[in-house]
Amino acid sequence: MVDQNGKLFGKINLIDLIIILVLLALVATVAVRVMKNREATSTIQKVNITFYTEEVPDYVPKAMEKGAPCSDATENSALGTLESFETADPLGYVTNTKGQVEAVTRQGYNSLEFTTLASGELTDNGVKINGVTYAVGHSLTVYAGKAKAYCKIKDIQPAA
Repeated sequence: MVDQNGKLFGKINLIDLIIILVLLALVATVAVRVMKNREATSTIQKVNITFYTEEVPDYVPKAMEKGAPCSDATENSALGTLESFETADPLGYVTNTKGQVEAVTRQGYNSLEFTTLASGELTDNGVKINGVTYAVGHSLTVYAGKAKAYCKIKDIQPAA
């Protein structure tokens, strides 16, 4: 098999063969990764993400504008553009002197619900954006234009 010159079957050097096999394995690995990346990018789609917060000062929604860019303050992920927002009575609670929890309304505060249009990969667990999975109930701080609000994700739906 290997002759006195170190050639396999008298034609190729054993060390050269090992180098060729390592290079082929490397090329195969790169090809598989490229194909996986192509598959992943093909599942990106437009999604509507609805956020809710129980209480924000009145000036927060006043700083929001439709079409403004939105992002996750912690992960620095783009969460699309602000599509709509609306305010309602704030939802706050206190414990009274009898130890009972009561709903209260604070002057100068509102609850806030807003929806963004983002690009992401819908998964069984929510939507993946820039490697971060966002799910209903997820708590986060969101920049929406000039406004900043601590909120929870209320809903995730494919965009119509």
